[in-house]
Amino acid sequence: MKTLDIDYILSQVPVGPSRWELDNIVYNDRTTNPETLLTFLKRIQFIRSHAELTAEMSAELGILEELAEELDQDECIELLSKDDDITQQNFIENLARRGAIEVLCKDKVSTETMHLTCKLSPSDFILTAKRTQDLINAIRELVIQGETLSKDVAGA
Repeated sequence: MKTLDIDYILSQVPVGPSRWELDNIVYNDRTTNPETLLTFLKRIQFIRSHAELTAEMSAELGILEELAEELDQDECIELLSKDDDITQQNFIENLARRGAIEVLCKDKVSTETMHLTCKLSPSDFILTAKRTQDLINAIRELVIQGETLSKDVAGA
């Protein structure tokens, strides 16, 4: 009977997060969310500042630098400028996402989210409510499409 070379198998496992994970999960909204962009740029700066990089840090830095090449410097500066319109849009988007998740998971918006929403001006409140509903509708539609598609897939 052949035994597994566990040390060899483990040595073949890539270190650190994958490009997909960094791009689509960790820093997915780096082009639209100033907080995420700032965290992304600071992470690159932090890793670069180390005199000696571990294999994991080196791999992560390579991926982050590839992702950074996709960014436009002027757009980054504008997003990080703390412009009132950008700040407002970002706040409304994040609050709407939070509200949509709460409604989809708990069938209601939390008291904390509603408290924040009620602090907004009437026009921003309406924008947040509309965006929340748009997100809820889009997610529900995707779930319906997924259920329909899964009926055609064997084993689903």
